[in-house]
Amino acid sequence: MSYQSVVELKKLKQHKPTKFTVGDKDILLIRAGDRVHALQAKCPHAGAPLEQGAVCGDELVCPWHKAVFGIEDGRMHEPLALADLKNYPVRIEQGQVWVNTKTMSSATLPATEREKPVCVVLGSGAAGSAVLWTLRHEGFTGHLVLIEREAEAPYDRTALSKFVPAGKMAIEEVPRLLKDDVLGHVERIQANVVELDSAAQQLTFSNGQALSFDQLLIASGGSAQPLDIPGRDLPGVHLLHSLSQAASLLEDVDETHQIVIVGNSFIGMELAGALRNRDVDVTVLARHPLPFAKQFGDEIGRYFRELHTGNGVKMVQGEPQALIGTEHVEAITLKNGKQLTASLVLFATGIQPVTGFIHDLAMQADGSLTTDSQLQVAKNIWAAGDIASYPTPNGPLRIEHYRVAQQQGRIAALNMLGQRQLFDRVPFFWTAHYGTRYEYLGHATEWDEYRLLGSLQDKRFIAFYGQQGKLAAACSAGMYTLTAALVELMQQPMTMAQGIALFEEHQG
Repeated sequence: MSYQSVVELKKLKQHKPTKFTVGDKDILLIRAGDRVHALQAKCPHAGAPLEQGAVCGDELVCPWHKAVFGIEDGRMHEPLALADLKNYPVRIEQGQVWVNTKTMSSATLPATEREKPVCVVLGSGAAGSAVLWTLRHEGFTGHLVLIEREAEAPYDRTALSKFVPAGKMAIEEVPRLLKDDVLGHVERIQANVVELDSAAQQLTFSNGQALSFDQLLIASGGSAQPLDIPGRDLPGVHLLHSLSQAASLLEDVDETHQIVIVGNSFIGMELAGALRNRDVDVTVLARHPLPFAKQFGDEIGRYFRELHTGNGVKMVQGEPQALIGTEHVEAITLKNGKQLTASLVLFATGIQPVTGFIHDLAMQADGSLTTDSQLQVAKNIWAAGDIASYPTPNGPLRIEHYRVAQQQGRIAALNMLGQRQLFDRVPFFWTAHYGTRYEYLGHATEWDEYRLLGSLQDKRFIAFYGQQGKLAAACSAGMYTLTAALVELMQQPMTMAQGIALFEEHQG
């Protein structure tokens, strides 16, 4: 199709993404000076409307999950999207913007004809998938090997607590992370690794076979852990971290069950809300009465408690002592002597880094690997995701967030290609409850200043957390364009006053 007239140039605001329908396609126009860029209008990750995104310099940030794309060519700069944006040709003639709906040709991925070097990716979760995608799209032509415990991987684990238990997504509909343009050029091995010899650059599998590598990315992730209490192995006791665990839970749970979720973590509370969507009787048992208070503070913690209790979740403060039952779990006893009826129990009590096969690399007390600022742990070996503790000005930090894992995977892959990039990105995660998505940017273990703007009740607010005058973190809902800008601006030090000013600017 030839070029079509879309809009007068003077009607396009500078750096304001604007959606137009051209023929049968929705196309995003972004004006930068006297130039106009035309890109696909929906984020390839989850379909977010990119006209609600933020333009920061020469980049466009997705409003929902903060994928970052170059506005010049649509190339993905930061996940969550493991895909580029379609890029359309633009002409400007006599003050009119013309767009051709036939996309510009994408760069052809290189053929993988060489057997060397052998690059092994151990684990295909968020981090491992980002590594594979980045290596392919940045021109790696050696031999790629993926080692994975789960036959179904790689898939999007975030759906397992948000959408699948609510009945909004079937197990078979859980999104896959990589397409055949990447996986079709990868040797896939389903196996358990029992030993890493970092000096010899060799992995040993449980069947005794060994695999040598030239480069290794360890992204073995975490394993959900039950509490070490009597009865934890009874039928009806569940964990939720994998596709098979989600399927097992769904096979068990229905509206006749009384499920006790042990732990008010993000996974636990997301699952509580999802199951209430199906009218399941849900009790959350936790030591702290307010969910997320450690991350968000008491005011927002109370908000989440009231949100869940208002939707029928029963909240009990206490510590479990034992699970009771003969052929199936029937109840849970607490250390204070009380007892809760439970036909199902789910432990949402955290994960343990899967690093038991590693004995010759530096580790933290929690079992995570100690990386340098480029996510390297030894010669020719890198780590990313839930197992990686990376250096920060405040000491080693390990963050179990999906986007952080993908960001680390991308940076590690670039460094495997010799680019020597630092990992210093602002952490971001989101959590979904009763149809609303809540976002958290930055990282604050403590704060001396707190400011809530907007309305918790209207689910449109942002809370700023400051430490010694600096903006350390923000929690929000309903302000996705603002947070898309903020996640990039926070890459440089910001004050609380600057954060508040940005809020006021976006309200104007």
